[in-house]
Amino acid sequence: MPRILVTYATRHGSTREIASAIGEELTAAGLDVDVIEAHPGIDVHKYDAVVVGSPAYGGKWLPDAALFLIVNEQKLAGRPLALFTAGTLGVRKPRSALREHEETVKDLQQLAPDLNVISTALFHGAFSRSVLPLCLRLMDLMAGTPQGDFRDWEAIRGWGQRIAGRLVSGPPVEPGA
Repeated sequence: MPRILVTYATRHGSTREIASAIGEELTAAGLDVDVIEAHPGIDVHKYDAVVVGSPAYGGKWLPDAALFLIVNEQKLAGRPLALFTAGTLGVRKPRSALREHEETVKDLQQLAPDLNVISTALFHGAFSRSVLPLCLRLMDLMAGTPQGDFRDWEAIRGWGQRIAGRLVSGPPVEPGA
């Protein structure tokens, strides 16, 4: 049975829940799946394919997810890789969020050109200002970050279902497919 790693970075847990939902769909498709928070020391040799996700803050992934890809580039070379970004920017500015996601993927591929990215996805995330320290809450009030849970579980699970077979044997697919 093919082994799949779903790894993620998260600040407040929303992306972990997205990664878990994707992992559940891959498991339902008959794959052996581990869902683990991203760190450079994960032994990627035991996996046939990898899914990596991160929230976007200021248009950038969290360092743990990006560093995982860069450090493991050669070990991941040739293995199917799917990437997802989560965030709340797309709630009010969908085009800006998509542009940031595409730029992030492009940046990652420039930093680690041997990655075999077969699919990417952008999902709305969840955010609560209450988890921030007071000084950041005040700054965020001025920034106007949308608060709430905007995750579309049907879209998240659907992407997990669509990529299941492709992670094991399929050709490259279009972003969001």
